[in-house]
Amino acid sequence: MTAVGGGLLGHPDAAEVGLERRRAGWLRTLWRSRSGRVGLVLVGVVSLAGILGGVGLTPENPGVQSSSAVLRGPSPPHLFGTDQFGRDVFSLVLQGMGVSLEIAGIAVAIAAVVGTLGGITAGLLGRWPEALIMRGSDIIFAIPAILLALAIVTSLGASVIDSALAIGVGYVPIFVRVVRGPVLALREADFIRAGRVLGFSRRRLLFGHILPNVGGAVAVQTSLAFAWAILAEAGLSFLGLGPPPPTASLGEMVSQSSSLAGVAWWTLVGPSLAIVLAVIGFNFLGDGLRDAADPRSRTR
Repeated sequence: MTAVGGGLLGHPDAAEVGLERRRAGWLRTLWRSRSGRVGLVLVGVVSLAGILGGVGLTPENPGVQSSSAVLRGPSPPHLFGTDQFGRDVFSLVLQGMGVSLEIAGIAVAIAAVVGTLGGITAGLLGRWPEALIMRGSDIIFAIPAILLALAIVTSLGASVIDSALAIGVGYVPIFVRVVRGPVLALREADFIRAGRVLGFSRRRLLFGHILPNVGGAVAVQTSLAFAWAILAEAGLSFLGLGPPPPTASLGEMVSQSSSLAGVAWWTLVGPSLAIVLAVIGFNFLGDGLRDAADPRSRTR
C-alpha cells in the first residue's frame, strides 16, 4: 500500500495533483461498476424523495384526513392511493422516507465516527487501550442489534434522536473491526515509519496518511450501514417504537396497512416498496464502492 498524497517526500503541488487524479479514477471506477451505477441512481431517487418529504414538498399534506377519500385506489390525484383515514399514501411515503433517512444518517454518523476513532486508537496504540476497546466491542457485538435498539428506545424514548442513538450504538463494533485491521497493517508500513523518522506529528500521520488509506473501507461500510439502519428503523417503527405521531414512519405504515392488504393492497405496497428500494440502493452502492476502493479495479 502506498501513501496517499503523492509520497512523503514529494512536492506539495505534485501531491495534490496526484490525489486529485486518484479521486477522479476512483469516481470513474465507481460509475463503470454496474452495481455502482444502479446504487447511485436508486440512492439518488430515495434521497430526493426523502428531501422532498423532509421539507414538506409533498403533493398533499400528509397529516390531513378526509372521510370522503378513504381507501381510494391509485389514481392521478393519489399515485399510491389513500389509506383508511383518507390520507395520501404517496405523501406519507415521502415524509416517512425523510424520517428514515434522517434517523439512519444520524445513526450511521454516530457509528462511523465512534467506531473509526475506536478502531484507529486500538490499531495504533495497542496494549491496554486496544484490549479495552476490543473487549467492549465484543460485548456490544454479542447482543443482537435489534434487541439492543429495543432496550435503548424503551429506556430513553422514541424520538428521532433516541431512535438514531439506539441504532447507531449497535453498529459501532462493526466499524471498529473494519478500521482496526487496516490500521494494524499501516502501522508497520514503510511510509509511516519514514514519517516518524522525519519527525511528522501524530496528527499529520493520522489525518494525512492513515485516514485516507482506511477511507475506502469506511465508505463501503457506511453505505452498507445505511441499509441496515433503514431496516432497523422500520423494524422499530413496525413494533410501535418509532417516532410518535403525527410523524409518518414507513415501518408504522406497513404495520397499520398489513391488515388492509386484502382490500387495499396499495396501502402496503407503497411503504414496503420505499424500504426495499432504499435498502437495495445502499447495498448496490456499497458493492460499487468496494470495487472502486480496490486498486486492481482502477488498473483494468
